[in-house]
Amino acid sequence: METESTGDVDKVTEKRMADLLGCTKRALEGRRLRGAIPEGVWMKHGGRIIYSKKRYDEWLESQWIYPLASTSTMARSGSGSCGKVLAEVKPFPTPRHKKASRLHPSFAIK
Repeated sequence: METESTGDVDKVTEKRMADLLGCTKRALEGRRLRGAIPEGVWMKHGGRIIYSKKRYDEWLESQWIYPLASTSTMARSGSGSCGKVLAEVKPFPTPRHKKASRLHPSFAIK
C-alpha cells in the first residue's frame, strides 16, 4: 500500500496520476501508448509506469498557444476591455455537415 504525505510528492504511479487528472488508468495508458504524453513525463521503473507531476504540468503548459495580443506590451484600458485587440483575432469558421436527403427505402413485394 502506497501512502503519500502532502502534495509534495512528485513521482506518482499511473493509477494515482489518472486519479489526479480525473480519468481512468486505462485512458491514461492509452494516451501514453499513442505518444500523446511524451516519455519525458513518464518512465518505466521496475515494470511500473511512474509519472512526474511537475514534468506533466510543464509539458501541459508548453502545449498552450498564446495569441500575440496577450504578449503585447500595450497598456490596457481602464475599462477592462481590450478594444481593437479582440477584433483582430477571428475564430475559424465551424464547418457545417451537409444533411443527406432522407429517402425512404422502397420495397417490392412479388
